[in-house]
Amino acid sequence: MRKEKFWEEIFYYILFLIVLFFGIYIRFEDVKVWKQNEPLFFYKGEPLYSEYDSFYFARYALDMKEGLFKSGAIDNFRFFPDNSSQAKLSKKESFAPKYSLSGHFISFLFYKLSEITGISVAWLTYYLIPFLAVTVAAVLYFYFHYLKMPICGIIGGLIAVSAPMYLGRTGLMRLDHDVLNLTLPFLVGYLFLRFFQSRTLKGRYIWIILASLTLLFYYLWYAHANLNFVLIVTFFIAYFWDFFKNLILKRRVIFQFNKHYLFFFLILILPQVWYLYIGPYHLYEQVKTLVFNIKSPTAAQLLFKDFPNIFMSISELQKLEFWEAISSVIFNKILGITGLIGAFLLFLFYFRELLFIFPFFIIGLLTFISGARFSMYLSPFIGLGLGFWVYFFFGRLFPALDIFKEERKQKLMISLIGFLIFVATLIAQREALGLLSTPKIFSPLVKDMEWIKEKTPKEAVIWSWWDYGYAFQLYARRATFHDGGSQGSPKTYMIARSFTTSDPQEAWLITSFVSNYGLTGLAKLLKEGHTAKEIMENIRNSLYQKPLKNPVYWVFTGDLIAKFGWIHYFGSYDFDKKEGIFGKIIAPNCKLLSANLIQCPDLGNALIDLNNGLISFSNNSLPIKTFYYSDGRELKSKKFFDQGLTVEIVKTPNNQTGLFILEPPSDETLFNEMFILRKYDSRYFELLYDDFPNMVVYKVKP
Repeated sequence: MRKEKFWEEIFYYILFLIVLFFGIYIRFEDVKVWKQNEPLFFYKGEPLYSEYDSFYFARYALDMKEGLFKSGAIDNFRFFPDNSSQAKLSKKESFAPKYSLSGHFISFLFYKLSEITGISVAWLTYYLIPFLAVTVAAVLYFYFHYLKMPICGIIGGLIAVSAPMYLGRTGLMRLDHDVLNLTLPFLVGYLFLRFFQSRTLKGRYIWIILASLTLLFYYLWYAHANLNFVLIVTFFIAYFWDFFKNLILKRRVIFQFNKHYLFFFLILILPQVWYLYIGPYHLYEQVKTLVFNIKSPTAAQLLFKDFPNIFMSISELQKLEFWEAISSVIFNKILGITGLIGAFLLFLFYFRELLFIFPFFIIGLLTFISGARFSMYLSPFIGLGLGFWVYFFFGRLFPALDIFKEERKQKLMISLIGFLIFVATLIAQREALGLLSTPKIFSPLVKDMEWIKEKTPKEAVIWSWWDYGYAFQLYARRATFHDGGSQGSPKTYMIARSFTTSDPQEAWLITSFVSNYGLTGLAKLLKEGHTAKEIMENIRNSLYQKPLKNPVYWVFTGDLIAKFGWIHYFGSYDFDKKEGIFGKIIAPNCKLLSANLIQCPDLGNALIDLNNGLISFSNNSLPIKTFYYSDGRELKSKKFFDQGLTVEIVKTPNNQTGLFILEPPSDETLFNEMFILRKYDSRYFELLYDDFPNMVVYKVKP
């Protein structure tokens, strides 16, 4: 019997190691593509980050290295000009972003590791993230191995590490706290379970100390007091479980409490006191918003309510259809729905043992209600449920029907069928190999950002779209007006408006207003009774005009062409109609058939006739209003019709040629004129740097 037990353990351990290997492999498998594209994916010998927030955490690590990071101090790189102690909505609400170790512990750890090892933060990210990402599989294995259901833990870990959403959040070169956001709460749950099932006093002290330290680390890592609060609530529910159970069943109630339990509670609670008190309120707000869709806008949201909602353009906040939600977790829909049903069964039969992780199952189910960002929490539970079916059939259902009643046969069938489910899941999840993690910024753009660092004064501020805000702070080491953590304010609308208008004077006046007044000044005007529409009209009429105190640089980057649709939507927002117009800039791949005839396979083999000013499709044609040609030194134009599309051919500094087709009114925007065509009004702007399409930089005249 011991020999059989030994080989059974070896069998499960091998499957567990396969899960770890698979999770690490699908991340490092991207390395071959990175090596093939080394000139683009690496800069000065270092790999580039593959996610926007990674620039933020890397920048914090750099700030720590340079001695700029001081917990509680204002972060001068973000949200200019509202990054000062005077930037307040009220006495209690401040706009100024501040440094904090909570939620940024990943930056501290990577900074310290870099100091100790001499390896850069970028290379540490490259090597460590794939290993950290699979730690959730280890915790799940030990959790369910302890519950004598190792197949659950193995398949749960397999789906968790390879789920499309989780893989996208923990891929190669993604420096972000998502890499442990599944591991840590499951680890706390496992430590709580071991505490309650420990038969020795020494064991309970060990488990509660480990749980308390993990909780503290979890808060420093993620800074979500509501999640830590929920975990502690589950601990006390488990502690009072028998008491309330006997009370409900009207049995004899025996409640044991002694000095050791007092010590247990103190060990658990005292290290968390400094943040735990805000947990209940944050939990209430999240449940109200995410579960019941009852939104209580903040004072700032109420004040700025007439400005467009920028968050409608962010994909991870969008609600998924049912099958989309399943597909964000597992590549096979049948396995997905089977696992989801199995997860409910699992909690039905083992709720007490799984009480500690049940709240995170609820968070996972929010995928079907609130948005894609929660699907990474759903992934392990679909795997756990898929694995539970073998225990349900061979450990519960069949024995109840007088089938497979012998323990030896049960174990054999659980191992055999469990292995088949594992293989089927592994085959389904092999599609994860097709998901590729690539840099969000390529080396030419990093080079351009370093040009900004070298050629602009330190007090300079970057006026650009929010996506690369964190990257400018890291590589250019310059402040920005908004970024990936502050894009929801009216500043984003105003930047969009400056890019969308055709009037350079209006664009300068908007830049002047935001630079001098900021969100603080805008809030004051709104409190005085001015409407958003009225304020924008007053800006255009020069009522708030002031010279620029800080040097401001308009920076266009190549990614903005694809994002121009939303930029134009926000920039053309009508305060009366409560909507904007999506801009259209098409950049198809085309080939030259003759001097004035171009064929575009991307547009259904459309032919662009530059002799007659027509774009011909298979069954119709569209007129060309204006054709522009720029060789980098001179801009030429040809007028065809009063209405129609605008076609632009632009040669880049490295002698490449780009073709753009624009629908009106996109063709008349400053975005098109200043970025694509490099046409600008020298009264307001000065072209400083032209590396189109990577980056074009203008200095705003003061």
